[in-house]
Amino acid sequence: MRNTHWSRWLVRVQWLLLAIIFFAGLALRLDLVNFRPIFHVFKYAGLAALGVALLSILVFIWGLVKRHPESRRAALWAVVLGLLPVAVPLLTVGRSNFEVPPIHDISTDLQNPPQYQAVLSLRKKTDNSAKYGGEAVAEQQRLADIYADIQPLQLELPVARATELAADVANDLGWRVVAENPAQGHLEAVDRTLLLGFSDDVVVRVTEDKGGSRVDIRSSSRVGQSDLGANAKRIRSFLTELEVRAHEVE
Repeated sequence: MRNTHWSRWLVRVQWLLLAIIFFAGLALRLDLVNFRPIFHVFKYAGLAALGVALLSILVFIWGLVKRHPESRRAALWAVVLGLLPVAVPLLTVGRSNFEVPPIHDISTDLQNPPQYQAVLSLRKKTDNSAKYGGEAVAEQQRLADIYADIQPLQLELPVARATELAADVANDLGWRVVAENPAQGHLEAVDRTLLLGFSDDVVVRVTEDKGGSRVDIRSSSRVGQSDLGANAKRIRSFLTELEVRAHEVE
């Protein structure tokens, strides 16, 4: 029987680290564990995978020198697998979103953001505060070019109708609507992030303005310091779809 070269262990270790990351993420997605220890798992397992990838580069060079094809193949696979913990977040989140300010509360109205009511009972004590961070947060959003398009939406619809339409859009986007009051122009919902299933809260405020209505929306994350652009992306999707539907019924 032909003995397996020791370089194959590089690949096996990488698969083990990827399995640890995957099952940690699955446990977080299913709400089986708190996110804080899982983040440590992601951090150290990811760093270990990168370390093995760097070691594998040296093994690949050694394989070239020694003309050992099996070690080269194993090392190359180990490098590829080791880069996955970095590549997947970059592809799903986008490199530019890693450069956003360290805030997790985004609003179209920075002076008087919509206020949460119904979702307060759904939050845990360990979650981020539902209270807006004031000018300190507003200034960071205001100065970041990536948030320049986060603005209120003007509609030629009465408040109640615009709120009903907003609820329809929220449902179609997969959000869980937890409060809807068309007469008062108030809507609250909860959305879960795709990969890890974090719960983010959304509140929509519709007010009478210039014979029609003005729609303001605020989206904030319950956990984490930075949202990596997730809340702004959610707001853009909502306002874009709402504007399209409003034009269809106007």
